[in-house]
Amino acid sequence: MDFEQLRAFYTLAQTKNFTKAAEMLHLVQSTVTMRIKQLEEKVGKPLFVRDKRSVEITQAGLTLLPYAERILRLSQEALNEVASLQPYEDYLSIGSLNSIWTSTLEPILKEYHARYPHIAISTKTGHSSDVIQYLLDNVIQIGIVYVPPSLPNFEVIPTWEDEVVLVCCPNGPFATVSEVHTRELRNLPLLYMNWGPPFNEWIRQTLPRNYMPRLHVDKAELAIDLIKEGLGVSLLTRSAVKADLAAGNLKELTLVGDKPPKRSAYIVLPRDKKNKPSVEKWLGLMKEFGYST
Repeated sequence: MDFEQLRAFYTLAQTKNFTKAAEMLHLVQSTVTMRIKQLEEKVGKPLFVRDKRSVEITQAGLTLLPYAERILRLSQEALNEVASLQPYEDYLSIGSLNSIWTSTLEPILKEYHARYPHIAISTKTGHSSDVIQYLLDNVIQIGIVYVPPSLPNFEVIPTWEDEVVLVCCPNGPFATVSEVHTRELRNLPLLYMNWGPPFNEWIRQTLPRNYMPRLHVDKAELAIDLIKEGLGVSLLTRSAVKADLAAGNLKELTLVGDKPPKRSAYIVLPRDKKNKPSVEKWLGLMKEFGYST
């Protein structure tokens, strides 16, 4: 497929207006129209329904859209990687979850940046599924995730286990509680974080079938801020709360009973990239910080 046709298609899908799409692409409107028509001829189906007032994407267009986005993103990443080699000797791109960057990888990244000034680095953040897609699209060379994929030609390395702990505000109503049995979680103002399998299975067995958390958050940092404000308690990974526990900003409540399973983290990388110098240096640095590689 022609890149310029895909770029016109993607831009029109975002703007739903030929005039705005032409302005964004710095083209005349007739050129955008021609490129969309050529792409529609190539795929054999209309991609948009047009009238005098609006442009709506068709089902065929919706099917094509994520592929167009990936192709355009990959082309830009390829250009960035090549460009980054000047004046640098090598390039490294790493993807992980926001919580892992904040709690674990940030000091490693800082040390890598200081130790290897001739290597350009880029980071990507997303859910585990996003990081795996970045790997498949060759957007990143190393992924660090909580959910291990089963992929041919990729190496998956267990690297650390993270305990899930119950924390509260040190000045809140639960600060005087010495321990909490897991069956009592249903009666607490739980700020619910979904830590994925096998945590999901454990929480389903621990809480009533019809349990609905009043507040469901998707970022550990947000949960921590809300706990400090006294909104409730939460089950969070120890790495995420380690600094706040040490500073006295949070208090850990001892869990008794059937405790939540530990959360395992994995390094995922293509086998043919493991001996790349920039990758070897990153894995070596993680080992220096005490993580299995």
